[in-house]
Amino acid sequence: MSFADYLDLRLAVSEHVGNRAITDVFPRLVKLAEVTLNKKLRTRKQMTTATLTFANGVAPLPSNLLEIISLFRPNGEPMRATSLADVQFPRSSYGQYAIDGVNVIIYGLTGTRNLRYFAALPTLTTSPTTSNWLLADHPHVYLYAVGFEAAKFLRDPELATMTDQLFSNALDEIKIDDDRTRWANGVVRMQAATP
Repeated sequence: MSFADYLDLRLAVSEHVGNRAITDVFPRLVKLAEVTLNKKLRTRKQMTTATLTFANGVAPLPSNLLEIISLFRPNGEPMRATSLADVQFPRSSYGQYAIDGVNVIIYGLTGTRNLRYFAALPTLTTSPTTSNWLLADHPHVYLYAVGFEAAKFLRDPELATMTDQLFSNALDEIKIDDDRTRWANGVVRMQAATP
């Protein structure tokens, strides 16, 4: 099963729920599903980087940021996240940062820092021919995520329960696939002295 784009997904979801009356509300159902997906998914395909430009210790976070992986010092070492109170005083070092709403704070810094983070899914609702990596690689995840929202909209509890279970199984498959790819050659190293 694969879907080329938003239109293919709309047809598949309509077939899944057995009702084409969802066409008018389909963009809203997709956006609701994407909110859920952005809360639940953290995969290698969502990892990206950005260079943050600080002025007087403040830099805006990327608009598509879901979760910070690391903020790096100029030498490549990761910085330590701390409380906002700890970074707002002159004794604060450039080795720690805090998040204040939509900004990163590093006391007094003017310059740049590299950020690695998990990015939100590019939405499918921008045009009828839009696609993204999740729809291309795991179309069943979108089918069940949007199908679950459609079943709730249609007030069909039996279909909602069944589709929610299919959605949970599809998310588990993504996690397994992602773990296998990211950690297949992983090595466990002991941090303490061994006998």
